[in-house]
Amino acid sequence: MHLMLTQCFPPKLGGIENMMGGLAEAIVASGAELVVLADGKADPSAARPGYQVRRYIGFKPFRRWWKARVAERITRRGKVDVVFADSWKSLERFQPSGQPVICLAHGMEFPPKPTEAKAARIRAALAKATRVVANSHYTASLAAPYVDARRLSVVTPPVQPQPAADPAAVAELEARFGTGPTIASLCRLEPRKGIDRLIEAMTMRPSLASARLLIAGDGPDRKRLEDMARSSPVARNIHFLGRVDEREKAALLTFCDVFAMPSRREGASVEGFGIVYLEAGWYGKPALGGTDGGAADAIIDGETGLLCDGANGEMVAEALERLLTDSDLRARLGAAAESHARSQVWARKVGEYLPASVPNAMDLPVTTGL
Repeated sequence: MHLMLTQCFPPKLGGIENMMGGLAEAIVASGAELVVLADGKADPSAARPGYQVRRYIGFKPFRRWWKARVAERITRRGKVDVVFADSWKSLERFQPSGQPVICLAHGMEFPPKPTEAKAARIRAALAKATRVVANSHYTASLAAPYVDARRLSVVTPPVQPQPAADPAAVAELEARFGTGPTIASLCRLEPRKGIDRLIEAMTMRPSLASARLLIAGDGPDRKRLEDMARSSPVARNIHFLGRVDEREKAALLTFCDVFAMPSRREGASVEGFGIVYLEAGWYGKPALGGTDGGAADAIIDGETGLLCDGANGEMVAEALERLLTDSDLRARLGAAAESHARSQVWARKVGEYLPASVPNAMDLPVTTGL
């Protein structure tokens, strides 16, 4: 039996939630039994076929303590083959009973300037892990000060197979926005995602002024971004779609010509990977990402998309212009993006997370590129 400790799990929305949900489905598909201990209220309508999910609510310190005690009781029975944790925070109050422990690392959980007390907490938690799996080389560099290199490796997150777009939904977008070059972005609206640089770029090149920018998602930065868009000379071409469901997302990524999320660092906030770049690639769309963070592991620069300094508006505008005005480049990058994305599915990558892929954790090679 496998045991999973996680703060983030479906039906909650988010990148880590999708990651842990996909890992759970892949573990069960591999033939293993699974028990998930997750934060949040029990929701019978969100029951997961094939495995058990136990939910925990209440004051965070007590919730973590209680979940750890339950996990220890389960592991002491001797039936657990491996424990998975979504981050060091899920290991902090848990004491393993000799089973292999795989801890994932995403990036945001490692502060750039931690206090000595915080750093000691992270090191102590990760000392319990047989293996720490980072989602990008950038994230691995953040985790490196806290864990022995022999126990640290990089496995880029798999993408869930994406649904085919509903032709009617695509037709709805065309009827609403017309035809012409289209840039799409889909993310939680916060400064580090770089949506403000996309809005600014629309007026920096004549070729971009006639393009449409479709922004899907919601978040704390939405009002500021909408104010920027309203004051733009090309405001009529910038549209906020709000939250989209899977049907609408598939239609948007089919309808657009280019996907763009030129992420950058904002204080302690930075993109650890960016699974949405692969989701866009699934539909044959090249992506534009930022060089700061883990996008370089999601986008192969010059092959499946382009990378640029997401904090530099001129560089964002230049990269967007290249993608929108060079149809041959766009087609080549889009085809490669689709091929790459469809090779990054759970069925092909789950073995990279399972202990069987690491016979002896102490023989792990030092990860290169840190």
